[in-house]
Amino acid sequence: MRERWRELADVVGRFGGMRVVVLGDMALDRFWYGAVQRLSREAPVPIVRLSETRYLPGCAANTVWNVAALGGHAVPVGVLGNDASGDQLFDLFHEAGIDVSGIVREPSWATPTKTRILAGALNGPKQQLARVDVDEVNPVGEGLAARLHAALKAAVEGADALVLSDYGYGLVQASGVEEVLGGVRVSALDSRFDLRPYRGLVTATPNEEEFVEASGGWVEGDEEGLDAAGESLRSRLGLRALLVTRGRRGMCLFEEGKDPLKLPIVGSDQVVDVTGAGDTVMATYVLALSTGAGFAEAAALANVAGGIVVQRHGTATTSAGELSRTLEAWGRGAL
Repeated sequence: MRERWRELADVVGRFGGMRVVVLGDMALDRFWYGAVQRLSREAPVPIVRLSETRYLPGCAANTVWNVAALGGHAVPVGVLGNDASGDQLFDLFHEAGIDVSGIVREPSWATPTKTRILAGALNGPKQQLARVDVDEVNPVGEGLAARLHAALKAAVEGADALVLSDYGYGLVQASGVEEVLGGVRVSALDSRFDLRPYRGLVTATPNEEEFVEASGGWVEGDEEGLDAAGESLRSRLGLRALLVTRGRRGMCLFEEGKDPLKLPIVGSDQVVDVTGAGDTVMATYVLALSTGAGFAEAAALANVAGGIVVQRHGTATTSAGELSRTLEAWGRGAL
């Protein structure tokens, strides 16, 4: 694929016209940055003086953010509470010019919020010390499910692709998504817990841990058995293609009727932070497929985009321009 970087850059140039609906669990990521002063006398933990707070979309909302950052027309479909976190996330979307017509506001819903504390020396690099999650179990009653399904039906009208971003909060399975899958050419699944309940999709992008769980027998590190396990899972799920992300080992694409394609990591294998990298991979992959690119081309682009964001702290994104420049450097052997 390296020698075809110009063709891949042409695909990136077509991202702008693609309408991608993202159905899933919307969360808010909060980042607290500070300097470590000293150890506490109350417990063997550092005292951190807070210097900066950042808010970013998390979970399915990060896939939306990545689609928009790459130039696509992102349409989120999900539920936010009428709470401070819901307001913050809604405002992030609105201020970025993202279509919020598919967002359902529900007074009884507690918007999942993940707070990461990053600290270090005053002028030095910061590392994550702790993560605090507020993600109460929110019941999805019939009324909320009906409102969500109506929002989904409206959103997929004229869409080029539909992404299911399932972080286990129950929304995706309650949305009646099966009824709308026939209306989009590209449908893709990113499920953090279980791939198996879903049928009728075109593709999926599990990481290696999710792949181990879904394959039901493959052992991580068994390179000889990987090809058979991947093809077996793709076939059982009825997918045209299955893209497995493998961290420092790159990616592996299992496409119907073709030999498995192994994609080595692009750039440095010294990963800084994998937070949200799977969402970048999904956004790039689906945008490429939406343009008419093949699975191999889409996987190659996703591999390059993933290589960019894992070199950054926090929930990161990349742009179409940066992706094109990185493709050029990669194609010329500078990476």
